[in-house]
Amino acid sequence: MKVRELSLLIINEDQTLRQQLASLVNDRYSLVTAAAPEQVKTLMASKTFDLVLAPILEANLGEDADNSTQTEGIAKSVLRSGVTGRKYELRSVNAEASSCAINPFERVLLEVAIERAEMSVNQVKRIIEHNALF
Repeated sequence: MKVRELSLLIINEDQTLRQQLASLVNDRYSLVTAAAPEQVKTLMASKTFDLVLAPILEANLGEDADNSTQTEGIAKSVLRSGVTGRKYELRSVNAEASSCAINPFERVLLEVAIERAEMSVNQVKRIIEHNALF
């Protein structure tokens, strides 16, 4: 399966980060974004996705949080942002998407997109805090 044919659901509570990340990977995936669990449930009921990208909450970190795993054809991979240190889980929802989800090249591209999105959000926050425009 080609990457462009894959659908990606981006879940994040921060709307600005969601939008930035979506704009950075829009040319590689068919995208949908969601903020809250209620939105995700509604979207999953009406549409199928190949991949899901969501931040990992500190409370949910387990022993295998840094490892990539594959069970029953479904793959999961943890991506770590070099900007904030946050961890994101990339999970394939079906077996066809698993080969792309764990592909090292795709992982790096998604990690860079996450870092660029986080840097953009941090810059906007700094500008707002200092009430300055450049």
